[in-house]
Amino acid sequence: MGLRRINKTEILQYNGAFLEMLGLERFPDQSTLRRFLKRLTPHQIRQLVRLHDSLRSYLFTRPKERHSLTFDIDSVVIVIYGKAQKASVGYNPKKPGRRSYHPLFCFEAHLQEFWHGRLRPGNAGSSTGIISFLEVCLAKTPQKMGRSRIRFRMDSGFYGRNVVEFLDERGCGYVIVAKEHGPVRKIMMQTQFHVMSGGWEFGEFRYQPQKWKQAHRFVVVRRPIPEDPQEAQQLTLFKDRKYAYHVFVTNLKTSAWRTYLFYNGRAATEKNNRELIYDYPLGKIPTKSWTANVAYFQLLLFAANIVHWFKRICLPGEYHAVTVDTIRSDFLNLPSRLVRTDGKNIVKLPRDYPLKKEFLHAFHFINKLQFHEKFRICSQLRPPLRGNNTEK
Repeated sequence: MGLRRINKTEILQYNGAFLEMLGLERFPDQSTLRRFLKRLTPHQIRQLVRLHDSLRSYLFTRPKERHSLTFDIDSVVIVIYGKAQKASVGYNPKKPGRRSYHPLFCFEAHLQEFWHGRLRPGNAGSSTGIISFLEVCLAKTPQKMGRSRIRFRMDSGFYGRNVVEFLDERGCGYVIVAKEHGPVRKIMMQTQFHVMSGGWEFGEFRYQPQKWKQAHRFVVVRRPIPEDPQEAQQLTLFKDRKYAYHVFVTNLKTSAWRTYLFYNGRAATEKNNRELIYDYPLGKIPTKSWTANVAYFQLLLFAANIVHWFKRICLPGEYHAVTVDTIRSDFLNLPSRLVRTDGKNIVKLPRDYPLKKEFLHAFHFINKLQFHEKFRICSQLRPPLRGNNTEK
């Protein structure tokens, strides 16, 4: 479905039409964008976040209403090469000893949207500030949605009494990878397992870790260690001579195997993290100022969600899981001209453009979107598109 490579002349034509549509004479340079970020105050950043939340709430029911939520909580290390404020040495598996940031993310799994994000110094642990973070995530959920319809998936970095008891008290479901301390290992090894096809086995047990208020359900799944010695060396999970184990604490009532399958869906967060770091790109922190970098972080989360909304609401189904790079190459990086005829702006597409049908599909649904006046920033961006035609 890819397009042919476009030449320099066509790129200039594309840039000219795109700038005209935005009402700009030229793209701002990097120094201009840095100055813009540095001028933003904490109050303005909070306003931006509120706008983001309002738009997400407004678009949440499109194209159809949701009756449940699955939140994937994750953190990622961003290496800092300059002297940015609050960049600290912390956990950094790829570049040990390097200063970094350690942001915290919440993704909504069904729609693959960013629900909440927080930039943190590099010396923050995975679970640093996690309770206040979860409180904000829940505060952003629809009021009419019951807490029992909200589920969380987290890795072992967030395993602990404070997280489990917080979610129990709020009535939310959860599956969290358990840390395999000595007592857990001992009970796990004595668990009665049920054998499945392919050599996988599953079981469960109840256990009350020290200082926890009550016993909780633990699910354990194990699989035979691969015979390939190289693959066996790559296993980081607890393993005995024959099996590699996966252990979770959960309050879900589903079977042990279905609980494991439910948690496996969290793997999509790795794709989201890579796309955010490399394609938007969060991995290139632009300034030395902490406040400006927080603004940059929140703007990127907003931009990522705008792309998610565009894919979900305006594009055909086969585009719902594609990357932003595919969106750019298929719908933005193409030669075009903006002309004005009879008082209307007309975008002239290339005659040999193979995705004209998909482009017009998106254009149709964009024009159907109607935003409330409170989304003033959005309404300011929309006028160039109102009343426009696209040459067929």
